[in-house]
Amino acid sequence: MDTLIPDELEAGDGQKLSVVAYGALLDMILRGAIAAGEMVTERQIATRLGMSRTPVREAVRRLEGEGTLERQRSGALVVKPYSMEEFLHALSVRRLLEGEAARLAAGKVSPEMLAAARDRIAQLRANGLGESARQDDRDFHAAIATASGNPVLATAISDLRRRTAMFRLGRLPERLDQVCDEHLAIVDALASGDGEAARTAMQTHIDNVRIHLLQRLTAI
Repeated sequence: MDTLIPDELEAGDGQKLSVVAYGALLDMILRGAIAAGEMVTERQIATRLGMSRTPVREAVRRLEGEGTLERQRSGALVVKPYSMEEFLHALSVRRLLEGEAARLAAGKVSPEMLAAARDRIAQLRANGLGESARQDDRDFHAAIATASGNPVLATAISDLRRRTAMFRLGRLPERLDQVCDEHLAIVDALASGDGEAARTAMQTHIDNVRIHLLQRLTAI
């Protein structure tokens, strides 16, 4: 279901609206409401979001500049297809950056955040993949990146995670319990303040994503 922008926001400044439009359009792309290779027009997005075209135009330009949208020779904009090779390259860089972020964040993450993470992991294990699972995962990794204390590192991780989220090979429900175990290992290492253990736990998590996807592709 697409996001409709509340009427009261239409009265706000254009910059705020363009940020809202950017987030809503990016979310549609990440959850597959707009598929890779699908054409994107300002009119179409403005209608789906219930917004005027001006803030949507700014959001589209930003996503094109970031490489999420790609302009074809005809001038049409499409969601850039993401190959498996590109995905694996991005995962390799994520392994390095997120491992370092976890090392730096060890002992710095608040007890409240750690408790919330444990609660979300328990809910995921009990209830399975729900609508909030993808956002919970993004929040978990983003919180660790932020806790690293290096905003440049956190921004780079956010960009890479957005790129890998665009590669869709199913939601991998068969890895649910393993992911919960991996996230718990990361949380335990962060809580202990052991930076090297946190790095290892994070890199093991990303390594297992890579291994599982390659196994899936081999089986297809």
